[in-house]
Amino acid sequence: MEIAVISDTGLLRKQNEDHYLVMEPYGLFVVCDGMGGHKGGEIASRLAVDCIREYMVNDIGAKDIDNPIAVINSAIRKSNHLIWSEGQGNQEWHEMGTTITAALVGKEQLSIANVGDSSLYICRKGELKKLTRDHTLAEQMVSDGLIKPEEKKNSAYNHILTRALGVQPEVQIDNFESGLYPGDMILLCSDGLSDMLDENEIAAILQPDGSVQKVARQLLDAALGKGGFDNITIILLRIN
Repeated sequence: MEIAVISDTGLLRKQNEDHYLVMEPYGLFVVCDGMGGHKGGEIASRLAVDCIREYMVNDIGAKDIDNPIAVINSAIRKSNHLIWSEGQGNQEWHEMGTTITAALVGKEQLSIANVGDSSLYICRKGELKKLTRDHTLAEQMVSDGLIKPEEKKNSAYNHILTRALGVQPEVQIDNFESGLYPGDMILLCSDGLSDMLDENEIAAILQPDGSVQKVARQLLDAALGKGGFDNITIILLRIN
């Protein structure tokens, strides 16, 4: 497996509220985007990745992971409770939260968990498919038939999260699974990338040849070229 990671502040934000986690021996990859509308967004995303790292090392260890979905969900629930507890105990951090998209990559299986609007895509033979579903008010309005799918990106409700990590004592997690094949490319990213580039633009950059580092840089440059309005975090994997 080839791996490339980039996290960039973007062109307008003063600090990077994104955090990521790469634990290659476990096949674990995580992107978190702290909620910028609340104090402590950077704290929340950092707490999430630190808690998950500690959980994997201390509670899972080097043993084989027989039930990847259960492992991911347990780690996320633990981090959710930590963030919520810290927010309750510190007025400056009250209502802080973060998105999370996590992937466990097995030999032939991809297991995913997500809360919020950080995304995971898989590109196979040049065809891109988004496997996660955004937890935003605009996405809910599309599901309810109140707006059309093509109206979602420019909707004022597209950045209002309906779920986030750490804002409630319990969290609802979406899970997805997919088979994996040699040549597959997996992209985890914060919305600083997915808001700037549509799926056709992302697919055009995700070429099957060339280094993943170069491709990840091309994704970043394209998002910056369109304004770079938010923090941009990219984890790009190619399955060998």
